[in-house]
Amino acid sequence: MADKIRMDSHKLIFHPDRVAAWLRGENIYPIELEVGLTNACNHRCIFCAVDYTGYQAIMADGELYKRRLEEFAEKGVKSIIYAGEGEPLLHRDAPEIINRTKSLGIDAAMSTNGVLLTPEVSKDCLKSLTWIRFSTAAITEATYEKIHQCKAGDLQKVLQHMEAAVRVKKDQNLKTTLGVQMLLLPDNKDEVVKMAKEMKRIGVDYFTVKPFSQHPQSGNILQVNYQEMLGVQQEIKELQTEEFKIYFRAHSMEKLVCERGYKQCLALPFMVYIDAHGNLWPCIVFMGKEELSYGNIYKNTFAEIWEGERRAKLVEQFMQMDLEKNCRELCRLDEMNKYLDELRHPGEHVNFI
Repeated sequence: MADKIRMDSHKLIFHPDRVAAWLRGENIYPIELEVGLTNACNHRCIFCAVDYTGYQAIMADGELYKRRLEEFAEKGVKSIIYAGEGEPLLHRDAPEIINRTKSLGIDAAMSTNGVLLTPEVSKDCLKSLTWIRFSTAAITEATYEKIHQCKAGDLQKVLQHMEAAVRVKKDQNLKTTLGVQMLLLPDNKDEVVKMAKEMKRIGVDYFTVKPFSQHPQSGNILQVNYQEMLGVQQEIKELQTEEFKIYFRAHSMEKLVCERGYKQCLALPFMVYIDAHGNLWPCIVFMGKEELSYGNIYKNTFAEIWEGERRAKLVEQFMQMDLEKNCRELCRLDEMNKYLDELRHPGEHVNFI
C-alpha cells in the first residue's frame, strides 16, 4: 500500500540475506534494475536529467532482452523499474515485456509521462505492475506544455489515462499502486494545491512533490530555492486520507544544502542501470561515459558481466571516487549509503540493544 512506500527512506532492511552477504564481502547480484527500453521520448521536459543523450530513436532488442530476463530472475533480481532515458511505452513491446517480467517472478514497475498509457495498455499490463508513477509537472495546460515541451492536448490525455488506470485497477481488483509525481519548480509552485485536489478526485493512491536535482551531465540547468516553497506543504497535507497519501519531500529539499556523511558509494552493488543500447551502468549519473560501463547484455551474459574482471576493476575505482565532485545532489542511493555505512562502521555500544 501507498503508506508503506518509504519515499524518503530505503528498503534494504527487508533484504537482510543480501545485505549480510555484502557485509561478508561476497560479490552479490543486484536487488533492483532500472531499465531504459528506449532512448526516444515524446516530451522534452525542461528538467530532464538525461537530455544529453539526445533522445535518439534507439529501441532495446525485445527478444534478446526477454531472454536476459530469465537470467536476471535466476541471479536473484527482485524488481525492475521500466523508466530510463526515454518514455518506456514508446517501445512497442513494453506491455509484453512487463508481463514477461512478472511471470518470471520479478516485480515490475514503470515511470511514464502517461500520454501513451491508453485504457487498452492499462488493461493489458496493469496487472503485472507493482506500481506506476506518472511524471506530471502541472495541472494547467499552459504550464504543463511549458515545462513538458510537448504537444497541445497532452495534459488532457494524461488525466484521462489516469482515470482509466484507476478504473482498470478497480475492475480487475488489482493492488497496483498508482502514483503521480510533480517536480516542484518556480513555474508550477502555484499549482501544487490545485493539482493535489485533482489527483485526489481522480482517485490515484498518492501524490508526491519532489525537488529538482541537477545531473552533472545535463544541459538543463535550473536554480531553485526550495526554502521559499516549503510553505505549501501543510496546505496539501490536509488533503491526505487513508486512501490518498501525500508525500511532500521536504526532507529531500533540505538535503540539497547538506554534505554527505559517508565517503564511499557502498550501495552500488544493490542496483544497476541498463540503457536502451544494453549497456550496464553503475549509476545513471555515469551513463554515456563508455569507460565506466560494466559491459553490454547484448554482447555478454549478465553473469559474465557481473562477475567479470572489468566490473571488478570499476568497483575498486568507484570506491576511490570523490562523491562530492562526481555525484548528483539528491542521489537515489543516499539513504541506502547512510544505512550501509553505519553497518560497516558501527559504534561501540551496538550490543546494548
